[in-house]
Formats: sequence, C-alpha cells, structure tokens
Amino acid sequence: MGKKRRLAIIIALTLSVSMCFNTGSVWAKKSLTELQKELQKTQEELDKGLKKENQLADKVVDLEKQVYELNGEIEVSEVKLQKLEKELKKAQEKVDLQNEELGGRLRNMYKNGNVGFVDVLMNSGSFSEFLTNLDLVQKIYASDKDVLEELQEAHDEVEQKKEKVEKLTNELKSAKETASAEMAELEKQKKEIAADNKKTAAMMDELENEVAAVEAQLASQSGSGQISNSSSSSYEGGVFAWPVPSSTYISSEYGWRICPFHGKEFHGGLDIAASSGSAIIASADGTVISSGWNGGFGYSVQIDHGGGMVTMYNHCSALLVSVGQHVTRGQTIARIGSTGSSTGPHLDYRVFKNGSTVNPHSYL
Repeated sequence: MGKKRRLAIIIALTLSVSMCFNTGSVWAKKSLTELQKELQKTQEELDKGLKKENQLADKVVDLEKQVYELNGEIEVSEVKLQKLEKELKKAQEKVDLQNEELGGRLRNMYKNGNVGFVDVLMNSGSFSEFLTNLDLVQKIYASDKDVLEELQEAHDEVEQKKEKVEKLTNELKSAKETASAEMAELEKQKKEIAADNKKTAAMMDELENEVAAVEAQLASQSGSGQISNSSSSSYEGGVFAWPVPSSTYISSEYGWRICPFHGKEFHGGLDIAASSGSAIIASADGTVISSGWNGGFGYSVQIDHGGGMVTMYNHCSALLVSVGQHVTRGQTIARIGSTGSSTGPHLDYRVFKNGSTVNPHSYL
C-alpha cells in the first residue's frame, strides 16, 4: 500500500473518530452543574416574563373597565345634552315671542300705532286721567320688560348648562380615546412578551432534556441512579435536624395520598408548610450532590451525609449552595418557595437510604 493511500486512510479515520466523539458526547460540553445553573437562570427569566405578562393583562382589564365606564358616562351626557338642546330651543322661542309682543306694543304706543303717546294725552278727559293712563302704559311696559328679562335669564342658564355638558362630553371622549390607545399599546406589549415567554419556555424544555440526558449518562456510569448511594462505610451524623426552623406544620405526610397533579400516588417525603422565603437548613453535615432545577420538584438540593444517607429539599424559591460544597448541620442551604409542581409555599423534605426513600420521621 502506497504512502499516500495510507496517509488518506489515517486522515479519514481521524475525522470519523472526531465526528463520533462530537455527536455522541454532547452532554460532556457542559457539566450538570452548569446546565442546572443555566436552567435556573432561564426559569427566573420565564418567571419574570410571566409576571410582566400578567401585570400587563391586569392593566388591560383595568383599562377595558375604564373604557366601559366612560362609554356609559358619554351616553348619559349625550342624553342630557339632547334634553338641554330641546329646553334651549323652547326657551329661545319664548324669548323671541315675548320680545316680539313687547316690541309690537311699544311700537303701537309710542311710534306707529293708533294709540300713541299724543293720543293718550288728547283723549284724556283731565290731567288726572292722563296721569292714570300714562301710569298704566308704564306698568304694562315694565311688566313686559320683567317677563322678558326672566325669560332671558332662563335661556342663558340653559345655554350655560349646555356648554358645561358639551365640555364634559368632549373630555370624556378624549379620555376614552387616550385609554383605548393605551390599551392597544399594552396589548401589543403583552403579545411581544408572550412570544418571548414562549421562546423561553421552549429553551427550558431543551435544557430539561439536556439535564435529563446528563443525569441518565451519569447514572448509567455510576450505577447509582440520580440519588447517590454514598460510598462511605456508615452514617455517623446522629439524629437529623428539623429542616424548617420556622414551622413544624406538616401539610402532607409520608405515604399514599391523593395528589392534585398526579392523582393517587405514594408521597416519598414530608410536606412542611411555611412562609415563602423562610430558611431551609441542612439536617446534618454532608456534601451537596445536586443543586438546581429538578422538574416537578422545582428548585431542589440534595445532600450526601455518608453511609448511604441522602436528604432532599424541594420546591425552593432560592438555592444558597452549589454542587460539591460541604455543608454543616443547621446551615441555611435554601429558602421556602413554591416552584415546580406546587400549590403553595412549602418544603417537600425527603430522606433516602441506599437510593430508596424512607419515612423521614425515623431519622428526625
């Protein structure tokens, strides 16, 4: 075989081995801890995004209510405006009629009529009668003038009311337009955030699949599954410390139960209800073997105490330790939360012996 042919075969084999290593060892590119941290960060981003989406949805609902109420007020104002316009028309007709009648009488008495001022003087039998007739004319004029002034005042009052209602109606319509424009903008933002949340959720699914693949790879290599069997000869830490100093209330015991998410199931731990953010402590000295997102368990910590004993702390809101870290009994390792498949803030506390769950009461 020629040198060139042998060299070509070696290069081809080298490339083939390299390609197989790259495609078959994707899990080796990132450690389990790195993937879990990335998953935790993505979950936090998704939580923030969902919170923002819900806040915008609440604002949209408030604006919809505001627009609905404004529509009602506008309808009331428009009905009132129509009524005032009718009243104004009637008032104007009364003013015009009274003005016309007064003008006619004045014209008859003082200008063009048959009963003018001079006629009153000439037809008076005496000066006393003249004064009486003149007084009568003045009273008629004064009475007409008073009536006209009252009608004019009523007309002006209706006109002022109409102007106020028109101003109010325009203000309400302007407020409605502003609210509608703001609502449209919020809807747009909400759709954009919802699209981002969808992408983030898809990233989480991919990361969870990667984490599961790495865990399966590690489990197949160690032969111990996800929970370590602890290679130490025996556990020497004594009775476990109660994991939630602020609460002793157990909302769900170890054993069979009806789960709101999975129906009838065997519950492998104790659910200890407590206020969100409360401290979770290590039950005994040990080494952290897992710290990160763990599917339905949410944010979770596992501590290897030696002798096949492992404790697990689930549904946390915050994790304060990392994989490989040594912790001591009573050290705060996490905070109470409601992440993963959870109906409220609590700690799902589990104890494993040689890879299998046992009743935590036996060690507390």
